[in-house]
Amino acid sequence: MTVQKYHRAFGVYGIYAKDGKLLVILKNGGPYIHRFDLPGGSLEDGESLNEAMKREFL
Repeated sequence: MTVQKYHRAFGVYGIYAKDGKLLVILKNGGPYIHRFDLPGGSLEDGESLNEAMKREFL
């Protein structure tokens, strides 16, 4: 029997638009370097989804 191990990541991504403009980030590392992406990321210990999204927008 083969045992499979999975890496699970849980995070948030959001869309923020104001005055006809969309908030995006420019990736500075990883496989998508120099490409635009939505703001988001991993949750910190004890952080809610809403708190994480607010932090990522800032």
